[in-house]
Amino acid sequence: MSGNNKIYTNLVLSFLVGIILSGIPLLIDGNAYYRDDMQTQYMPTFYSIGSMLLNYHQIPFMTTHSWFGGNIVGEFQYGIFNPVELVLYSFLPIIQSLSGGAGFLAVIHYGMLSSGIFFLSRTLGISNKYSYIAAITVVLNNFIFYWFAESWFPEFSSIAFMVWAVAFVFRAKDSKWDFLAAVVATYLTITSGFPQTIVAFGLCGLIYSGMEIYQNRNLPSCLPFLSLCLGGMAALMAVVPTLAMVLISDRTKSDMTTVTSMIPSLGDLLAVFNPIHPSHILYPTEMNIKVSIYYVAWFVLPALIFTNWQSVRRIPQKNICIFIYVIVFLVLTQGAGGINVMKLPIRFAVFFQIFLTLATLYLWSHYRGKELSKVKVYSFILVLIVTGIMSILQYPHKIIGIALAVALCVYFGLKFAQKDLSLAKLIAMTLVLAVVSRVSGGGYNHLFPKAILYPEISQNINLNTTDTDYNMCLIYDVYNDTWIVKGSDYIKYIWFGNMGLVSGRPSVNGYSPIKQYALQKRFFRMVQGFTPIESGIAGLELESSTGMSFFDLMRVKNVIATNGPQVDVFMREKPSDWQELAATNPYTRTFSHTLPNEKLPGTLSWPVNGVSVVESSTASAALETLAITSRSKGVNRLIFARTSWPGYEAVFNGVSVPVSTVAGFLLAVDLPDDGSTGIVQLTYHVPGIRITLPLFGLSIVLTILIMNMNFLWNGLYRIPYRNKEEA
Repeated sequence: MSGNNKIYTNLVLSFLVGIILSGIPLLIDGNAYYRDDMQTQYMPTFYSIGSMLLNYHQIPFMTTHSWFGGNIVGEFQYGIFNPVELVLYSFLPIIQSLSGGAGFLAVIHYGMLSSGIFFLSRTLGISNKYSYIAAITVVLNNFIFYWFAESWFPEFSSIAFMVWAVAFVFRAKDSKWDFLAAVVATYLTITSGFPQTIVAFGLCGLIYSGMEIYQNRNLPSCLPFLSLCLGGMAALMAVVPTLAMVLISDRTKSDMTTVTSMIPSLGDLLAVFNPIHPSHILYPTEMNIKVSIYYVAWFVLPALIFTNWQSVRRIPQKNICIFIYVIVFLVLTQGAGGINVMKLPIRFAVFFQIFLTLATLYLWSHYRGKELSKVKVYSFILVLIVTGIMSILQYPHKIIGIALAVALCVYFGLKFAQKDLSLAKLIAMTLVLAVVSRVSGGGYNHLFPKAILYPEISQNINLNTTDTDYNMCLIYDVYNDTWIVKGSDYIKYIWFGNMGLVSGRPSVNGYSPIKQYALQKRFFRMVQGFTPIESGIAGLELESSTGMSFFDLMRVKNVIATNGPQVDVFMREKPSDWQELAATNPYTRTFSHTLPNEKLPGTLSWPVNGVSVVESSTASAALETLAITSRSKGVNRLIFARTSWPGYEAVFNGVSVPVSTVAGFLLAVDLPDDGSTGIVQLTYHVPGIRITLPLFGLSIVLTILIMNMNFLWNGLYRIPYRNKEEA
């Protein structure tokens, strides 16, 4: 029992370590975790989900407030099937600040990551002291801070769950409760919403499970694999809706997902011990990055050089897997870009860094060299000097800083190798070099835009309602100098990405990592949902089958154009019925017109003649019921001002009728040709939910059944984190 109490105490302490260390950047800059995609994609959506949970006790699966980013369940990255994430989202409306909410989410997930790394380290047999060093090192990891905590947040949150999942999969056959935890942690990792993390975790779990089954060839050896299968089966409800999006999306073409983009330099990845090594990356063409994003830990090189390799014997299987993971993820960082889920290979670098840290500390914890030969000392110093010179050649203006970093690495590395340093000294050394590294890189990744935008936060966000009309903001480049200086003022009048959700302003906009391809092709240059002047011209074009403009079919009443070419071109091209409204700000001009379908009920957009329709009940994002009181024989199609997503179904007088699309993105319902009247009911169902819910229940039943098979667990109970260091 005392051993259990001790591990629980250490887990709490390691959680607090993550909280404290990640909170320091917030004290320096309140926007530390509010950059790039966190501004335009994640925080507005996280906040809106939290508002729905807190005020309406609903989980929003989709919304009509945004044409481009409205499929919340299909986008996958918002983690709405992850109960831990939902609880955290529900706190965001209380904070009332997007940057403050971003800091809150980051700090909590850093605590989860820190304690998870500690737990994984203890599971691998790393001593208590070095498990704390592993946790601190990963929390201070530059790559995680600059790329994930600030921008690609779902990869950060999913990694925080993943390290726990890997630990419990390693322990899955130790006890029925470890097996249950492995199933739950697998589910949480997958539902947190990032494909690269799922690939990484799947590889880890399959490699370990395969080795376990091959070596032992008995039923208990199958338990790690079964935990993966059952957790994955339960998580299918989050994955299948995204797979359904493949029918209408195209993520094979993007300037950010080509095989020549986002590939880390192999030399940079291997120079992990230099805290201010200037990193290189293809983004999408080769450029220098000021941030030393590939720095892992100052102790990697001395631990590898001064380890007594001759004493290495009978390494446990899970530790062998850790060494294999290092090689696997090193390979993946170099670009398996032909496979869609492995695009952006830079995202695999963090797994290489984490497992390299753990492998190094395991070797040092168990096979530390007692004597230092001159050859090893000279080799160690020579490697640092050579790599330091390489860094200086790349960044000659940083010669003093790089030389200082090399000197610190030499001094600390030799102290590390000569003495069994106390935890306090190890922490001090780690913090010193972490500060040096972070200071050399700056407060944020300089590839990210500098602008910090503060959208207005609506007091009444209900993603389940529908809108009578929409806006389109014509924006050429939101990251120009004017936006950087006046971004917070601009955003009051013109918005982009998912900012319309949190501002309560329905728009033809949104941020879609999956993207509805036909909609994107017509209006958007990229997944961020920017709408240049070409978008305004495309909206004015006529749809052939209806004779109405796309703006009319989409119920776009207002076009808000930024001053300059956006205004000039739209004024020249617009029809006469579009009138300019009185200017309300110095940045934009608004053009408005009377919608021909504004008197139609719900989200019905066409036909405007030949049919009489009344709304049977107030339309919502997932349900709309219309009563057709009269209909001409030729009126067989109803078009709705909704984006066509997989999952829509329609019933007419109790009989299913086809759902189709117009121009590839407008939702339509096809009625019988007989001109009959009656009730049309349009509903949205999460794609695959009828299949995945039974599978979710089956995974629960099978998990309970396996936990109650006593023959699997007899004689297997043990506490793997008790070892000679703790004794």
